[in-house]
Amino acid sequence: MPHAMAATGVQEERCCLPGGNSLRAHGALLAVAFIWGASFPLVKIALDDASPLLFLALRFLLATLLALPLFPALRGRWVRGELAGGMALGVLLGGAFIFQTLGLAQTTPSRSAFLTSLYVVFVPLLSLPVTGHRPRAASWCGAILALGGLALMTRDGALFRWQPGDLLTLGCALAFALHILGVGLLTARHDFRRLFVVQIATAAVLLAMVTPLEAVRWQPSSRLAGAVLLTGGLATTLAFYVQNKVQSRTSAARTAIIFAMEPVFAALVIALLAGGHWDLSRTQTLGAALIVGGLLVAALGTRASDPQAPSGPGAGPRRRTASSP
Repeated sequence: MPHAMAATGVQEERCCLPGGNSLRAHGALLAVAFIWGASFPLVKIALDDASPLLFLALRFLLATLLALPLFPALRGRWVRGELAGGMALGVLLGGAFIFQTLGLAQTTPSRSAFLTSLYVVFVPLLSLPVTGHRPRAASWCGAILALGGLALMTRDGALFRWQPGDLLTLGCALAFALHILGVGLLTARHDFRRLFVVQIATAAVLLAMVTPLEAVRWQPSSRLAGAVLLTGGLATTLAFYVQNKVQSRTSAARTAIIFAMEPVFAALVIALLAGGHWDLSRTQTLGAALIVGGLLVAALGTRASDPQAPSGPGAGPRRRTASSP
């Protein structure tokens, strides 16, 4: 819980009109969402040759190896909470993927996509008890618009009929929400490089441990190797490095809304690969427009000053005041 809460009570989330640090942070997080969306076709191809948990374990193990240049940052004195915080983030991240994978085996892909997207609402719901920040009205409006858009993009005729994998998938959404909140909270206090390396390595170990929970399928191929290399390098190492570096410059609620752009980017990339053929229906296109609208509402509807983030690639804990988030 932030030190400021004891001094000033419950705070409103400090995020603002795009400008300065927050504008760059929003652009970087939007790039992360694009990378994840663009990697969707690669993941789909890879799952033809490997079981999901095995593919994820390989992806995160590679990401851990690619993070080796950051290992010198692990030397020296550790601030209390850095190791435990990084491990907690890794458990949440790995757990989210595990719940999603196991839940998907017992529900439909569209239901899984929608239930996973509930993290967009879980983040503002949990923001106050977890971080002490009360989300602003603009963040709530943006989250609701984005959730409505996601519902339209992933609509399922049996959406409100309970299925066995739904509880696991809700656990995935909760874990993703707590991960976003945790990254925002911890990177504002600690060296983001240490948190990044520890969480990626923790997630890799966790995923490797649970791989036997499903029927392991492994068919070595060049397309599987390419998918592991690209998703491990870009969608894992680079994407989570960027998230850990910049998220403390904006709010967790806004981060969640930005990440909701992932399926929109996936649809755009798939359309480009199909020679410009737009595969979404009118209803799904309306859903994509609502997600973009939610992002704009959250980005433009708040008036406050930017939170001051640590500067430099290895900035440690920033100086905190009674008004700091």
